[in-house]
Amino acid sequence: MANNILSNGRIQQQTIISQRLKNDKGKKVPEISAIESNNWLLHRHYTRHEYKTCKVLIEQELTRSNGHNEYANYLKGLILRREGKIQDSLNCFQAAYNVNSTNINNVKQIAKSFLIMGSHKHAIDTYLEAEKLSSIPDWEIYFNLGECYMKLGKLYEAKKYLKKSIELTKNELPYIAFAKVCLLEDHVTEAQNAYTAALSGNPESIKAASALGLLYLKINDVQRAFQQFGNAVAHSPHCTKAILPIAYIIQNHQEYDVALSKYKLASQSIPESYALWNNVGMCFYGKQKFVAAISCLKRAHYLNSMAFLPAYNLGMVFLTTGQPASAAIYLCAAVSADPKNSMPYLLLGLALKRLDDLEGAEKVLEKAHALSPQEPLVLINYAIVLEVLGKRSIATELLTALNDITAVIEVDAQITQTAKKLATKLQQGRTSNTQEEEPRVLNSDEV
Repeated sequence: MANNILSNGRIQQQTIISQRLKNDKGKKVPEISAIESNNWLLHRHYTRHEYKTCKVLIEQELTRSNGHNEYANYLKGLILRREGKIQDSLNCFQAAYNVNSTNINNVKQIAKSFLIMGSHKHAIDTYLEAEKLSSIPDWEIYFNLGECYMKLGKLYEAKKYLKKSIELTKNELPYIAFAKVCLLEDHVTEAQNAYTAALSGNPESIKAASALGLLYLKINDVQRAFQQFGNAVAHSPHCTKAILPIAYIIQNHQEYDVALSKYKLASQSIPESYALWNNVGMCFYGKQKFVAAISCLKRAHYLNSMAFLPAYNLGMVFLTTGQPASAAIYLCAAVSADPKNSMPYLLLGLALKRLDDLEGAEKVLEKAHALSPQEPLVLINYAIVLEVLGKRSIATELLTALNDITAVIEVDAQITQTAKKLATKLQQGRTSNTQEEEPRVLNSDEV
């Protein structure tokens, strides 16, 4: 009985029990892994920008969890957004929201997807929901609400939320957006103050410096604009938003070779920019290298056939090189791109005049005169065409208007000399017509 023990009311041998205990120790407790057990691995690959590997692991985790892994859905949405698949990323964020509706990040990403897709009303509703979920004020929510209202044209609401965002952060984005709203309201000084405030909190902000430089350029403060663009380039030597305006300012000072060197640097980052090739073409035009100018301007027109400047400049270059037919084609495109601008009508009228289409030139110049009734170039060229057509009285009226303008503002000397010659010619024509008229005998009832 020494080797026997009492177990469950039965006598069992101790050797059998000890054998069973040894067998039980060899067995392991079955592991039940949590759904989020591999989230650290997903996060590591995502932060390392190893998106292909991350997507493979995400699909494995979603399959294992039957689609209920919140973080996997969230990261998949971020990766798909980077790939430009906005609708698919929205579906992923909504799946993450279905798993955890209390996570404010899921709501914010859903709202951002709506904003990118242009569904601004849905984005506003979603951001307002995120604001309710947020325990503390979030500047990003207010900033994006301001962006949505700005896109909808509701500038008062946009400024209200952007001011809230500015109060909560020193990030430059709300300041820049606020300045854009001010410019839409034509409040230039307020926009300038917003850009300056952005730079005071973020002195290395390339966006704020470039935007402020463009604002100075808009109000013709070239020196301060050049200074801001220089600051942007100092912090980012390949910043095309600053390089292009700097080259444009240099180009306006007729330093074409220096401007071309800047454009060459910018072309490494934006080789498909129509504005870049348009400016390069005009540099060659300034150097009187017309073949190179036409080649660059044609490339700019190819990159954006609906843009005004490449078409207009091509028409001007073709007109300069004595190709009025080609000029007329591109000037018609310029008229279609900007029908309220008088200059393409003027050049088109000159091209038609060279093609001996005087009636067409008259109609086009009449349109140019209607758009810019006080433009000296339009007045003198319109008067010349009318004189050729024999409409001397209307031509005289245009010259009278040109003389009135000359008394007020300074007009190019070539225009005034041409106007004097045309006035003399009209006077001589009027005198000869008077001399050729035969005297008529009055009737008894005429005075």
